[in-house]
Amino acid sequence: MVFKYKKLLPVCAALILAGCASVPGNRYAAGANPIESQLLAEIALERGEYAVAVTHYLNVARQSDDPEFARRASELAYAYGFDAHALAAAERWVQLDGDSPVARTLLGILQVRFDQQEAAWRNLEIALGPPADRTDQSYASLSGDLVESPRRGLALFERFNEAYPDTPGLTRSLAELAVLSGDLDRGIAAARQTLSLRPDWTATRVWFARLLLLSGERSSAFEQMAFALEASPGVDMELEFVRLLVYAGELEEAAARLERISERYPEEDAVILTGAGLLMQAERPDDAEALYLQLLASGGCLNDCYWHLGRIAMAREDYQGAIDLFRRIGAGEWLQPAALAMAQSYHAMGESQAALEILENFATNYPKRAFAMLQPKATLLLEQERYAEAAEVTATALDYRPWSEDLWLAHGSVLEQGGRMKPALEAFRTAWELAPDSSTTQNAYGYTLTVSTRRYAEAERLITRALEQDPTNPAIMDSKGWVLFRRGHREAARVWLEQAYALLNDPEIAAHLGELLWVSGEREAAREILLEAQQEFPENRSLQNVIQRLLN
Repeated sequence: MVFKYKKLLPVCAALILAGCASVPGNRYAAGANPIESQLLAEIALERGEYAVAVTHYLNVARQSDDPEFARRASELAYAYGFDAHALAAAERWVQLDGDSPVARTLLGILQVRFDQQEAAWRNLEIALGPPADRTDQSYASLSGDLVESPRRGLALFERFNEAYPDTPGLTRSLAELAVLSGDLDRGIAAARQTLSLRPDWTATRVWFARLLLLSGERSSAFEQMAFALEASPGVDMELEFVRLLVYAGELEEAAARLERISERYPEEDAVILTGAGLLMQAERPDDAEALYLQLLASGGCLNDCYWHLGRIAMAREDYQGAIDLFRRIGAGEWLQPAALAMAQSYHAMGESQAALEILENFATNYPKRAFAMLQPKATLLLEQERYAEAAEVTATALDYRPWSEDLWLAHGSVLEQGGRMKPALEAFRTAWELAPDSSTTQNAYGYTLTVSTRRYAEAERLITRALEQDPTNPAIMDSKGWVLFRRGHREAARVWLEQAYALLNDPEIAAHLGELLWVSGEREAAREILLEAQQEFPENRSLQNVIQRLLN
């Protein structure tokens, strides 16, 4: 299937897969009493069986009128990432102790994730307390818990903004959620509003400068950065200016400015670290490596140095050297990326089983981060064509986040690649039901209807709506062409498929266009497209199937 949705990415990519499992929170031992369930929960925790543990704790909470059990069930499920368990437990907690702001906050956060906006609004309004008593940090803390579902979090904060306009902490959080949900324009507008209310917030101004740069407003970005530096002089802000220059591709100017900074702060670790990053950006890894080694020798920024040296080793295809460096990274921001990079390195060496073990061991050692290991694990299994195992992994993921349409889309991809079209169709339908206005879900569901059913009219309606929202997307153009082809409208189909192929050299678009040309009698043109695509994408199964069927 050609990029009909956010496809599985290579190991260490950001997209996380979803699963297809029954909704957790309903799977506990019928008839078990609270004491038995609590004992089973503690035993499961000792064994590292966290999904089992939170299920038993939820059973205790449901059977007991003591809010402490509901609190324990809620916080444990939330900490380990089992959102559906946490939602059910938090509902029970609020039922038993409605005056607890912690209970209502947790319940409201989970209700946002499950798109229960009205209920979330009611609970969070109570939890945050009277508007006059709220602080900027109140909104910042709340938005930080909503970054996993930024689109839904943004909808909630828009409502807060309507109710309490001109609140800088609120608009700052709204801006972040807007950017995370892909709405850069809304993010810029909210950041601008924040600075009009609090011009002294230099950190926000630096972030605003980056947003302006992303939107192509270079001169405005540097004006904002200069303003921030003037308002808050010092090495940290000067380095932020250098980083902005690097983001803008102004490497010579960045290097000159950094040189002047280093003359004034020759022993500052952050200056050396920034210089090494600038050298990497300028494609001078040997010089960057020398600076990282210099820092290591002085005992500064150890984790940062091990991480960047490991990435340099990977770029040189010295994968064992990279693994040795990544293993030295301790607790901190690079710990999880280092585990993923080690798995990627083992995979590049052809040691896929060792890569899987790295991911599994990390999940065991850091169970609260286990979810992050599911996507790369599923990807590794898929690359080995271990489709059933990959589907089990993606099914496990739904125990964590059954509310995410992206996860259902990814799960559908796993099922589709394993040839299980009926459950794949169900997964795509679920994604669409969760986000019916998304061009991604409309296209994925519409395309799968096209290839697995004869419900072409329904499929075309979905794809057409997706195309209206994203008219230059070649994947959706391909879907439009293919559904028209299936409906017998060859000339119209050809227009869309040729447009798609001109925009994106993709094996599955090539397969569709080649097949259309073949059945239209233009067999030499079809043969040329298919064989050219085969040379570039020899492993693509969809393309190979079409070539086998038509040319052999």
